[in-house]
Amino acid sequence: MRYNRHDYFRYSFQPYIPATFRIQLNNEEKSLSNEGQCEILDISTGGVKFVTHLDLPVRSEILALQLEFTIYQHPFEILGNVAWKNETEFGFEYGFEFGEDQKVDALITEELKHHARKKKETE
Repeated sequence: MRYNRHDYFRYSFQPYIPATFRIQLNNEEKSLSNEGQCEILDISTGGVKFVTHLDLPVRSEILALQLEFTIYQHPFEILGNVAWKNETEFGFEYGFEFGEDQKVDALITEELKHHARKKKETE
């Protein structure tokens, strides 16, 4: 089996992590929508899977998403795009890819380590 460097390790949250998102049109920070509520199901250093009741467009050239969440103590504000969408009985699940200029790999890994330690201590 070949190793694919684009396959990321995924960390699933239980319970899910609350998050908010804003839609950004035409890559203009001034044109951000109101906040939408979502929950992060899992995360990797390349993106997240989240669920919301809102029906968002997928792979739009003029639309980006700004996702805001906290894993352990560090707040993240990451710009990226919706890669895929699945309709479920609870709403919509989305695959969110971090933008190429978002350098958060090491910080996400560190915060996940702290989160996992804290979770293990409380079990």
